[in-house]
Amino acid sequence: MVQEPVRSQMGQKLTMNNRNKVELNGVTEVISFDSREIFLDTIEGRMRFGGDQLHVKKLSLERGEVELEGKIQEISYHPSGKEKTAGGLFGRMFR
Repeated sequence: MVQEPVRSQMGQKLTMNNRNKVELNGVTEVISFDSREIFLDTIEGRMRFGGDQLHVKKLSLERGEVELEGKIQEISYHPSGKEKTAGGLFGRMFR
């Protein structure tokens, strides 16, 4: 029997303090980051954080945790890269 990693069984929790600090669990990968946006893959889909002076303060992919700091102006969920490809233009053309 194959057992799922612990982080995917615990759900996801997002905590934000004063729009300048975020703690998030359920993170599986950091896709990209710079001072204006951070993209993460999580157990609930891809997330984007937009703002100014953003940086990754702490990261533990083994535990699925990340801590972000900066002026957070936007948080959004996006389909994962796999879902985008399957449902994109080429995915619809070749069904």
